[in-house]
Amino acid sequence: MKTILHLVETGGPGGAEQMLVALVEHLDPTRYHSIICLPRVGWLQSELEKRGFETVVLRQHGVLDLAWLFRIVRLVTERRVNLIHAHEFAMNAYGTLVSVLTNTPLVATVHGKNYYAERWRRRLAYRWVAKRAVVVAVSNDLKHFLRNHVGLADNEVVTLHNGIDSKAFPESDRAGATVRRELGLGDRSVIGTIGNLYPVKGHRYFLEAAALVTKTIPNAAFVIAGRGDLLSDLQHTAQMLGIDRQVLFLGHRQDIAALLQAMDVFVLPSLSEGLPLALLEAMSARKPVVGTAVGGVPEVIVDGETGLIVPPKDAPALAHKIVFLLTHPDEAMRLGRLARLRVEEQFSVSSMVRGYEDLYARCVADRSSVDYRRAAASARPN
Repeated sequence: MKTILHLVETGGPGGAEQMLVALVEHLDPTRYHSIICLPRVGWLQSELEKRGFETVVLRQHGVLDLAWLFRIVRLVTERRVNLIHAHEFAMNAYGTLVSVLTNTPLVATVHGKNYYAERWRRRLAYRWVAKRAVVVAVSNDLKHFLRNHVGLADNEVVTLHNGIDSKAFPESDRAGATVRRELGLGDRSVIGTIGNLYPVKGHRYFLEAAALVTKTIPNAAFVIAGRGDLLSDLQHTAQMLGIDRQVLFLGHRQDIAALLQAMDVFVLPSLSEGLPLALLEAMSARKPVVGTAVGGVPEVIVDGETGLIVPPKDAPALAHKIVFLLTHPDEAMRLGRLARLRVEEQFSVSSMVRGYEDLYARCVADRSSVDYRRAAASARPN
């Protein structure tokens, strides 16, 4: 059995963290033992430990915490770690240092575009990571971004799409009805979105679209699930738009499957994405979806077949598509049904896990090679 050390830089319920939970939960337990190193206690540690996974909390102090670095090196050595799997920029950089110091293979997953391409030092850091690690992008769009804006070569990056377990999203009118009663939604048309309250998630445009939708569908209700620093600003925006009584800010929700069943339409108004799990969840729940043409979204939504796509920052276009779906229920049902099939066939958790297991096996087998990154060139992409 091989021991995998996962390094993650945050502990909140974001997409990268949810992907990590799904990955370690579905890895073959007869082949891989996972240890997850976290920067703090919180949601991610709780989710992992209740599933029986080993976690280690090591807090970092400052940009270059040498004490933290050598604690990780000691952990890798003492636990005889066979491979390190790091997530996002900071841990990809730190993971590379640990990989060099311990001669341990490294898989570095990039989940989004974030901020690393904006500064030359970070671009150089990622080029160094790519010389030592197998870099994984969660969408083809992100792979092209790493090539065009960071300077990585095509053969230095492999695409492995995120995936989810569609079985966790069964059809259940009862679950949706329960959520509607809880929220006081009755039989109103419900349009929802799920995502942390950060500018990149585009909630402002969701609210602007909501104000336009209510001109055609006055009884529409809008729900936003997620937490973040923009809560008060978004509440103020809803008030200024005159829709504060029609918008519910729900904070973080654990009952995502039931919440999705309560929606008539799901909206992803993001300005940037890697490959959003919230979108895959909504499609698995057979919801008609409207998403912006950013990141890996067009790799998931086939416009007009498994959902609808609009330009980012375009509230009128967003509102138009929402109204279309609410006023054409047969078409909305068709899109939702095909959306579920799309996820099952192309973005399943089993496909994602098989891809990583193949990659792990190749990296470990090539450990003695000076350039084990050749595993990336032969890895099976989604």
